[in-house]
Amino acid sequence: MPGGRLPTPPVTVVLASQDATLSTMDGILIVGSARTGPQAVRAVLDHRPDVLVLDPDHAGMKTIRDVVRAAPGTAVLVVSTLDDDTSIRTAVQAGARGYLVKGTEKASIAPAIRGMAAGEVIFGAGIASRIGDLLTGTDDLTAREHQVLELLRSGLSTAAIARELRLAPKTVRNNLSSIYAKLRVSGRAEAIAATTGDGAAQAPRPPAASGGSPATARQPRPRPPARPER
Repeated sequence: MPGGRLPTPPVTVVLASQDATLSTMDGILIVGSARTGPQAVRAVLDHRPDVLVLDPDHAGMKTIRDVVRAAPGTAVLVVSTLDDDTSIRTAVQAGARGYLVKGTEKASIAPAIRGMAAGEVIFGAGIASRIGDLLTGTDDLTAREHQVLELLRSGLSTAAIARELRLAPKTVRNNLSSIYAKLRVSGRAEAIAATTGDGAAQAPRPPAASGGSPATARQPRPRPPARPER
């Protein structure tokens, strides 16, 4: 309307989960659904959503890597009954930028989706306190993330990194968010300090959690192509 503020577009979501309540939440538009991993990848490629909400019981952890590789502009939020260290580490190393435990954090799903669409890295409060011990240093970075980190350390801007690697700026921002989360830093300066000179010996800090809310790391919007299996 003239002189008025344009309405904020909804966050688009592909749902590979049985959480039907998301379809009734303000500001969230379900553009596709899937029951299996291949269906989830196809739905993401067809709709290019902001976020894929994935239940590993339906789609499997391998789907995370497939989606990250095929559609790096889509953030993956895992909502699972599994809260063991192996499951969380596997999901994050595959490229997930969010992990919530089903049932205990149901009210956090919608805020997590909105946050991830805005560039945040989201972990449930119970996971945030452990994530620092699960992910350690640059060994968890993908091949692409190592490339982006090296260019970041050389002083290039996001736009310059995108030109150098022939990637969309949004994809580079996704890579940067993932790098910051894995290094447990809040931004460029800390990432550089944590991986060069004396800073490499400093333990990065874990994401902070507040009460029952998901812990977040606010970065430009997030997440990368995964490296090949070792």
